[in-house]
Amino acid sequence: MPRLISVNDISASNLTDYVVLFASMTNPVSGQADDPADGFIPGAVKFDLDGEGSDHTSSLPHTIPEQAALSALFGKLGITTDKPVLIYDNSGMFCAPRVWWMLTAMGHSNAAVLNGGLPAWKAAGHEVVSKPADPFPQVFSGCTADEWFCNTDRVLAAIEEPSVTIWDARSRPRFEGSAPEPRAGLRSGHMPGAVNVPFTELLDNGTTLKSPAALKAYFTEHGIDLTKPIICSCGSGVTACVIGLAALEAGAEQVTVYDGSWSEWGGNSSLPVEVNHD
Repeated sequence: MPRLISVNDISASNLTDYVVLFASMTNPVSGQADDPADGFIPGAVKFDLDGEGSDHTSSLPHTIPEQAALSALFGKLGITTDKPVLIYDNSGMFCAPRVWWMLTAMGHSNAAVLNGGLPAWKAAGHEVVSKPADPFPQVFSGCTADEWFCNTDRVLAAIEEPSVTIWDARSRPRFEGSAPEPRAGLRSGHMPGAVNVPFTELLDNGTTLKSPAALKAYFTEHGIDLTKPIICSCGSGVTACVIGLAALEAGAEQVTVYDGSWSEWGGNSSLPVEVNHD
């Protein structure tokens, strides 16, 4: 199954082939919740990244839950390791890749993101419904694969290792340190040696991930080497998964996400930070 599915390759008639997940969270920059005022894809079950989709024993916003808790949540939402899963969000390409990343990290090999999400679905003339579906609970028996997420120690090691590239999905002003962070108490700037890959620059019309060829061209233009192992970061580990997905689509083979991202790094004064000076 591909990592991305176009609305041209799916219709309301074959949605029943999938467990459809609506990925939802509050955007930390706009403060707006990604809940729809304009409907759901039929049969979609809500996956709340701000709720059970994060570990609330952590002080960080979107830490991945422990394996047992995440397996229980996936099962409660009707997911098994056998049936394909289609994930979308209302922004088009914002938090759905995070859910894909979590599912894949738990051993699900048959999940995909709907490229363009609800905006693309509606633009294609497909119907929406007013409420999410009730899930049919199943037993999910996944197992965590460590390579999909990494911690601070691995990022610190990568800073000293030129064969590894750290990508940062935040906006250029936040990366450079010229704009404040939307979350209180975080320093501005970036990890030493990191490269800025704003996730919005990888999208067409702000909603749809560019084609693999266009992504490769972007990375070539910006001098970014896809052959090196990549660590992806952002504000809280969500849009890091957008650029991680883009890296995979463009042909990268070793991609991991720093789960704590800037919420952890920027809040720890013992960790090194760089800012860009004019």
